[in-house]
Formats: sequence, structure tokens, C-alpha cells
Amino acid sequence: MSRTRVALLVVIGVLLGSVFGLGGFILGERSATSQFIAENPSSATAINAKLAKVQAGTGDRTAKPLADGTYNALIQGPSGEIKSQADIEKIHRRNPEDPFAIGALDAPVVISEFSDFECPFCARYSTQTEGRILTDYVEKGLVRIEWNDLPINGPDADAAARAGRAAAEQNKFHEFKSALFAESAKQNGHPGFGQADFERFAQAAGVPDMDKFKADATSDKYDQAIEQAKKYGGGIGISGTPAFLIGTKFVSGAQPWEVFESALNEQLAATVK
Repeated sequence: MSRTRVALLVVIGVLLGSVFGLGGFILGERSATSQFIAENPSSATAINAKLAKVQAGTGDRTAKPLADGTYNALIQGPSGEIKSQADIEKIHRRNPEDPFAIGALDAPVVISEFSDFECPFCARYSTQTEGRILTDYVEKGLVRIEWNDLPINGPDADAAARAGRAAAEQNKFHEFKSALFAESAKQNGHPGFGQADFERFAQAAGVPDMDKFKADATSDKYDQAIEQAKKYGGGIGISGTPAFLIGTKFVSGAQPWEVFESALNEQLAATVK
């Protein structure tokens, strides 16, 4: 299943059993953005006025390598323990070592994306919408995008997640992701890519050490991180892909560009006091 059915941002209750100390969350529709709009009847005018005052991030845009020159491909989860609605922005990691992130570390708004390489709707978002977000927001220092593995479409999805992490270890995750989704978007349904396909995507992405990529992508070195990422997504109430937390606002599925633009502008405006 590739549709997301989740409510956002009102904690209804903590379920029995927890995931890394996270309670299982049912998240409702309320957000700082909707509160901002409610308090500003002429919301479009108010938002546009505030957008002009948003301070762009100027921090690092490249992940910090580890001591051995590789990158931390085991990263997953939030930036801290999530106990209540007040902790919702901890879903955004803002980790300087994160090779799955793109954009300034101190960008005013973060998009936490929960995605699956086997998901056709994720491919649609990647090829039809993400590029404009990168051009209009990320490159201007306004937004940072952070990827979260949520491989829910079976063994092929798990294999693709391993390959993505193998590319991330050589700081080529985004190039790999783009190559994979560009081909996936040309197909109907789940692409069912295998190791030979992953190697083609890695070559297209410019992964420098293909022998290392092949060994890493077919090993079990990332399995625990991937399983933890699955549990994390489920633990905060996300059951399908793609799913996005934009600042404090939830967007479900490969929505039209206007949905993302509206959410981004609202969240950016809400950063201006």
C-alpha cells in the first residue's frame, strides 16, 4: 500500500508498547501553521508580507564525513525523544553528518520525507514536485529536505533501501535516488528493481567506488538501521508513502505542487515573529 492514512499533530494517546522510547502517536490536523492562519484572517496577505522577512539559512549544505572519509549511512530516526505534541519538530534531525539530507543545516523549515524506493507515488513526487522545491526553496537556503527510509513494499523495497544507504556511505544518495526514481516513474506500478539495476543507478550517480557499493548493498550492515527506521515511522503514526512533515504541517501523498507551495509558504511565514 502506498497511500498514507495518518492524522497529524494532535496526540490522542500513547499506545501500549513504544519504539525507542517513542510512544505510538496518532497525529491530528492541528499545527502552528493553522493556528497562525486562524489568527490572521487575511492570511494570504499576512503570509506574503512575512515571507519577505524570512531569514535564509547559511549553514553547511554538505554532510560532514566520518574520520575514515565515508559518510554516516546508519543515520535514522528523530533528533530527540518525542513524548508529546510539543516535541513534534524533533522529527527533523538537523544532523550535520546526515548524508540523506539536502539543504542548509540551519534552513528555517525542514521537510522530513518518509519514502520507499518501490513506491510509484514516491517516484511521482520525486520527478514532478521535488525539483521545484529544490530550485525555489532549498537552493535559496529556505528549506532543508531530510529522507527517512520507510520500505513497506516487501523485499524489493528493503533491497533498494540497502542500495540507497550504500550510495549514501559514499555521499551519493541524492544522485542515486534521482536516477532510480527517474526510471521508476516511466513504469507502471512497483518497479521491482534488483541489484543489477541498483548498480546502474549507482554508476549514473557517480558513486566513486563501485566495488564497495556492490559489497555494501548486498551486505546486512544496514539492516538494523532500516528496521529501526520502519519502526520509527510506524511509531509516529505513518503507515504509507510518501509522507511529509513540512515544519509542523503534515502532507500525505504525492500531492500537486500547489499543496506543497502553500504548506511551505505558511511554515516559512510562521518563522517570522
